[in-house]
Amino acid sequence: MKTSSVSSSSLSTMLRSTILKAQEKLVGANKEMTTGRYADIGLSLGARTGVTVNLRNQHDRTSGIIDTNGLVSQRLQVTQQALGGMLDTAQNFLKTLLSVRNGESGVDVLVSEATNNLQATIGAANSSMGGQYIFAGINTQQQPLTDYFSGATAPNKAAADAAFTSYFGFTQDDPAAATITAADMTSFLQTDFSDEFADPAWGANWSTALDRNIQSRISPNEVVEVSANANSQQMRDLAKVYTMVADTGTKGLNQNAYQALVDEAIKVVNGAIQGLIANQAQLGSAQARVTTASERLTTQRDILAQQILSNEGVDPYEAKVRVDQLTTQVETAYALTVKLQSLSILNYMR
Repeated sequence: MKTSSVSSSSLSTMLRSTILKAQEKLVGANKEMTTGRYADIGLSLGARTGVTVNLRNQHDRTSGIIDTNGLVSQRLQVTQQALGGMLDTAQNFLKTLLSVRNGESGVDVLVSEATNNLQATIGAANSSMGGQYIFAGINTQQQPLTDYFSGATAPNKAAADAAFTSYFGFTQDDPAAATITAADMTSFLQTDFSDEFADPAWGANWSTALDRNIQSRISPNEVVEVSANANSQQMRDLAKVYTMVADTGTKGLNQNAYQALVDEAIKVVNGAIQGLIANQAQLGSAQARVTTASERLTTQRDILAQQILSNEGVDPYEAKVRVDQLTTQVETAYALTVKLQSLSILNYMR
């Protein structure tokens, strides 16, 4: 007669096998209860696995673009704030120019304001976000504008001084500045001085920015330009007008030359203001497109999530019931194993 099927060793082996299988199922049930998804997608869905994999890829791509759009929106907001500050400064400076044009009493105030504005404009143009300079074009790791006030060796300062000395034959603070005529001042500002803010001098002495702006994909089929540039004409005009007033011997000029300088400054700052307004409008349009694209993509992502859930989703309450049942089964098997291990024929021998 065979007794192996009812031996304590055979029963212990069956219980161990039962425990291992129950523990494996318990891990899966716990995972399903926690995530709300099948523990093994391929095993559960079979031939339909490819569908859910494709849906998840679309969902992840969409989420990635939405996240990128959030960063793009922040960048555009920072850029708009910087441009808004420049615009306010330029408009206030225009008011000052108009108020002091016909008198010398406001010269000191005008020169001081121009100096401060030049410092502020360079600082704003060198604004960064997340370690990237927002006005540097695609050269985001390089500070775009050279500090005019970093010393006599600053290339833009040295070039402006050299242009003035070469044209007039003396420096800006020389008393001979009082002999400059209105025609000579206008000619200098529109030729030699203006050349310092055009290429190639601008790139050599003022800016390391690249003309190409950053573009971002805000939807699968839509790419927009999402940055401003220190090489834009309005940025050059701002640097030109503030340098013109702050560092061309303004305080030592006679009345006619002074008025010629102010007239030229008014013309240049007007152009800068119009350029800044156009730049803000362009970036505002980009902001609106980013917002619209993000809203549309968010809706698409929600739809994809629902489709994924309909394929992969499990009832967490049903999974909880299975966890409880499997836990009870494992605990019972452990208890029986302990009982079997305590059995010994010696306990029944007399």
